[in-house]
Amino acid sequence: MKTIRTCGVCGAALPPDAPEGLCPSCLLKTDLPTQTGGEHSPPSGSASAKGPVPGEMFGGYRIAGLLGSGGMGTVYEADHLESGRRVALKVLGHALDSVAARERFFREGRLAASINHPNSVYVYGTEEIGRTPVIIMELVGGGTLQERVQKHGPMPVAAAVDAVLQIIAGLEAAQAFGILHRDIKPSNCFVETDGTAKVGDFGLSISTDARSNTNVTAAGSILGTPAYASPEQLRGEELNTGSDLYSVGVTLFFLLTGHTPFEADNFVKLLSLVLEAPPPSPVKFRAEIPQGLARILLRCLAKARGDRFKDYAELRRALFPYSSTAPVPANLGLRFVAGAIDLFLITGVTDVAQLVAWGTLAPLISPESFRSPKLFAAALGGVTFWLLYYAVPEGLWGASAGKALCRLRVLGPNRQFPGVPRALLRALIYLVPCHLPLWICFGFGLDPLKVAMLEGLAGKLVLLSYYEGLALFFVTARRR
Repeated sequence: MKTIRTCGVCGAALPPDAPEGLCPSCLLKTDLPTQTGGEHSPPSGSASAKGPVPGEMFGGYRIAGLLGSGGMGTVYEADHLESGRRVALKVLGHALDSVAARERFFREGRLAASINHPNSVYVYGTEEIGRTPVIIMELVGGGTLQERVQKHGPMPVAAAVDAVLQIIAGLEAAQAFGILHRDIKPSNCFVETDGTAKVGDFGLSISTDARSNTNVTAAGSILGTPAYASPEQLRGEELNTGSDLYSVGVTLFFLLTGHTPFEADNFVKLLSLVLEAPPPSPVKFRAEIPQGLARILLRCLAKARGDRFKDYAELRRALFPYSSTAPVPANLGLRFVAGAIDLFLITGVTDVAQLVAWGTLAPLISPESFRSPKLFAAALGGVTFWLLYYAVPEGLWGASAGKALCRLRVLGPNRQFPGVPRALLRALIYLVPCHLPLWICFGFGLDPLKVAMLEGLAGKLVLLSYYEGLALFFVTARRR
């Protein structure tokens, strides 16, 4: 007689290959446990439901309280009697049924314990207590990012980006040891009481088949949370950093909007959306999200890994302008003062050089300088000094003397100092248009002052072209 398998939660009949012994509807609700405020309760009769209770001893630990439950097991707050340390004790909901599984579990535990970073929840190690695998973790007391959004709504843009930048730093620390997280989501991102964000719950990375198999196991069970999983993760393909980058993007999407990009009322429909539907812009849920940030999120959520950011460093550079520590564009008044100081210094140096070399303050560039090789060389030297005055200090240190005095910095698109070539190009754009009308007059042997006297308004416009050019630059400047 054929045995009919039923869902361990709702009792519905299951197909032979149903993952985790759950129907699709219940599987969608299955989550990994979090340290605080777990959103889900373990299925009736599961291993986690039979776990230790507060006040009793469990191995060398005294259980202080339940922190959260999910599909992989249960997390408790506990005291380690030997060290006196208060820890988070993750009791997995399955036994280690082979020597290979046991060896792999402890090996992965040692690997996870090697990650020591301020933005990663520290894993003290792994144990097996009464044939039950246990992960001992740092206890983080500020809750999770999931809880923060649930309590207070979507986070301010800068605060959400700050949190994700810290999560990226923690993931990079894990990546240095060859660890992929595989289950990044707000409920696995914890917050210290001082506001520091930490990525935690490396359960899929250090439990039985986490790294030797893909995120779909041989039995067909999907590990992780489908709403945050990349398309390739749901297809059971080999994973790399690109998959975790996708989950980071979904996490930031949730922090900004309170929604995941794809939401559905059943498991099959959700999988279909993640695998096939284009992601919606976060602006659809929250209009004040900057368009540039929305484009970054959509790139993270690209279906093809090659269309996403190539690594965490590239994503960090893209996100940094939207963080609370991003440089603030200077107001035009301060920029004008800095420019005036620079112009005063340049003029002073060139005037002193003229007095020493020629005994006169005649303009270095004049009709006569174009006819005299000696004067032309002096004029060319003055222009070269003018360009180098901006190109070298701005390229290497981000500021000429005037900007440094006004506490301003020139930064490139990657928020780094632009380098001498780019700073030189910037100086040429500033210098050439302003001086070009005068240089044209000089080249034809014309004195702009005489032209102004003879030609009326047109001549006066030529005479004042340098100041007109400066005015145009400042009129068109914008803080953004």
